[in-house]
Amino acid sequence: PRHARTVRLPLAPDERALYDDVSNFVRRGIGASRAAEGEGETPAIRPGSTGPAGGLDQGAAALPAVHRLTLRTLQREIGSSPAAVRPTLLTLAGQPALAGQRQELLDLVDRAANLGSWAKGQALERLLRSQLGAGGREKLIIFTHFRATLDLLADLLRGMGLDVVLYHGQLSRANKDEAIRRFEGGAQVLLSTEAAGEGRNLQFCRLMLNFDLPWNPQRIEQRVGRIHRVGQTRPVEIWNLSAEGTIEDYLLEILDRKLNLFELVIGEMDMILGHMEDERDFEDIVLSTWVQAHTPEDVAAGFAQLGETLARAREAYTRAREYDEALFGEDLSTL
Repeated sequence: PRHARTVRLPLAPDERALYDDVSNFVRRGIGASRAAEGEGETPAIRPGSTGPAGGLDQGAAALPAVHRLTLRTLQREIGSSPAAVRPTLLTLAGQPALAGQRQELLDLVDRAANLGSWAKGQALERLLRSQLGAGGREKLIIFTHFRATLDLLADLLRGMGLDVVLYHGQLSRANKDEAIRRFEGGAQVLLSTEAAGEGRNLQFCRLMLNFDLPWNPQRIEQRVGRIHRVGQTRPVEIWNLSAEGTIEDYLLEILDRKLNLFELVIGEMDMILGHMEDERDFEDIVLSTWVQAHTPEDVAAGFAQLGETLARAREAYTRAREYDEALFGEDLSTL
């Protein structure tokens, strides 16, 4: 069996303001990109304003088009850690096309570097002290998507006196193998990017924590599949850290409530997404749902609608599976 728990936590006021202002920059950039592509104008969002969409200002200076993938990355980074978002903000600040936004971007960089608190880091520290404890023998895998967050967490955990192993895509094959050997041996915590979600059997560990949440639920499923697989003989425990009012917070709620994501058989998520009416990349659907919302009520309504779309896709998948079982079940059982 496996059990998933979500730890929802409020952001401190300075974190909340930074998250909202980065989100507002992303919304303005998406609006500018759509306008440049002929998809129509969207109202500009006033720099420095707060709230899910900041507050609309028809007179604000237009933001030049920014590549949609860059904006999507920026939005995911601010949901992970202040360290993750700084390099992308600095890169954008250096682009000639964004000279008019340079000071705004540098101000965001400075705020990210000087936050007085880090709610998710503090929540992780509390969780580790309660779950691993002094002298505990349990092992834990912590997943994050971003290398900068990985390094920040490594410093935090080592400061707690934990034996930590890092696993990421920039390691050589030999170093990856050595990291897994160390984790299977004496190390308590494996800090990993998505790289360990590919082809590694880690069923000697039964505890997993998603520090940040992939927008693609198949990647969440892949993470879980590293420890919940053939050969796992103990109950698997999964924790998800979720900052209130963020994309990941809304997304996790609908994935858990509408799909029972953490109860699905490995591989089912791919089949469910294949039955969605909207054929766009799922991460792009998530971003569109977020940037089109102008108030907290809009955000909640947009993600509720996405949840209903996922529920219909699951129903369609279930009907197709039941039909196949009825059609082929008897013959297949004799093979």
